[in-house]
Amino acid sequence: MKYLLDASALIPLVTRRGKQLIIEACRENLVTTDLALYEACNTLWKLATLLNTIPIEDAVNVAITLKDLAVRSVIQPADFTKLDFSQTLMTAHKERLTFYDASYITTAQSTEAILVTEDEKLRKTAKKFVKTITYTELENNLAQSYHSHG
Repeated sequence: MKYLLDASALIPLVTRRGKQLIIEACRENLVTTDLALYEACNTLWKLATLLNTIPIEDAVNVAITLKDLAVRSVIQPADFTKLDFSQTLMTAHKERLTFYDASYITTAQSTEAILVTEDEKLRKTAKKFVKTITYTELENNLAQSYHSHG
């Protein structure tokens, strides 16, 4: 299966799955957008700086892990140059989504991936275009896949 992860799915995937993710990801095709990496790191900044819910050192460690997973293609970043900007902007306009959110839909379509998001509004709208699941559903799928192949 191919899964496109938005920022809301990236953070829990890295923080909850840890090293197990690398083993599981070898059996699945995990994709994200460049934007999702920035959005995820912005969330880490917010948690550490504005909300004081995690130490900055933990935020930095997760950010480094995210980058490392992308560089090593454990989570493959979809190249923005392949994104159809006109289709994305039209979807954003028609569905009254941000361009960011519409880019997840367009990328999921072009890569034939299941969109993984915790964003309820995005998930509801994206269902018109692509298959969508929550992070929890992804976690269950990864565990099942691992056990059926392991």
